[in-house]
Amino acid sequence: MRERILITGGSGCIGQATVRWLRGAGHEDLGGMTRSGEVEGMEGVKGDVSDRGEVEGVLKRVKPGRVIHLAGWQTPDCEAEPFGGMAVNLGGTDKLVRAMAGLGGGLERFVFASSAAVYGRRDQYAGATVHEGDLYGPPNLYGYWKVAGEGMARAFERETGVATVSLRLATTYGPGRDRGLTAAPTEALKAAARGESYAMPYDGREHYHFVDDVGAAFGMSAVEAYSGYGVFNLRGVTMAVREFLDVVMAEARGMGREVALEVAEGADVFPFVCDLDDEAIVEAFPGMPLTEVAEGVRKSLGVFGALSD
Repeated sequence: MRERILITGGSGCIGQATVRWLRGAGHEDLGGMTRSGEVEGMEGVKGDVSDRGEVEGVLKRVKPGRVIHLAGWQTPDCEAEPFGGMAVNLGGTDKLVRAMAGLGGGLERFVFASSAAVYGRRDQYAGATVHEGDLYGPPNLYGYWKVAGEGMARAFERETGVATVSLRLATTYGPGRDRGLTAAPTEALKAAARGESYAMPYDGREHYHFVDDVGAAFGMSAVEAYSGYGVFNLRGVTMAVREFLDVVMAEARGMGREVALEVAEGADVFPFVCDLDDEAIVEAFPGMPLTEVAEGVRKSLGVFGALSD
């Protein structure tokens, strides 16, 4: 059994959080695939997921036993350059699963980073929480490409028999989160740590994941016992955007920083679903963590505060 773990997009926020969790759990044979080949905390391997030849070359060189696929463009970039986003998010996933299928054995697990953007707006779902079996209804191109990515992940498991997990996550916040629409809560945290005001670009309710929990989710999904194909909502906490800002201001006040955080005048309602049900992921991976928002905010402000001092 090959134990090496390859992480595409390993230099990003979630990639680095995943590396921290894996190393803490004793997994040190890690490879990170990026366009630059520069990845902190593991062997960096240069490769572009939208180039099948490069992807195949990386897989042959690294010979991973497990692959965590995080590489992709985020929402604003996908909307600004739809064909570029499609080439990476859709084409890159297609090239990766085809290359993995051609390895001829040795792969034990594939983990795909999906998104809560596969769902529709919250008012489309009548239940108290939104379950993995609820209907798709993406509000943007990014969500449609994640739906297609889940389909490719499922097809890969059916063709190869390699255990495969798709994780649907919503808003990741905390140190390292600096890209995409859902980076706004982290921008609010950074401003609070500097003692500055900040206006959130959207209103409504949002489902929050602390970055360390996200890293743990991808790490656990890659190395803990699992068979077949599964798609799971990532654990998190839903609250109003304004409530999240209140928590940040209260924790900042405890650090001696009095700040004004608010929602921008005329801001649109957050477009993605919230109230993600976590029963299935806890059943599959019983140790999956859940950091309460106040604790995650406190930890984040501690890191950002130290950087700004």
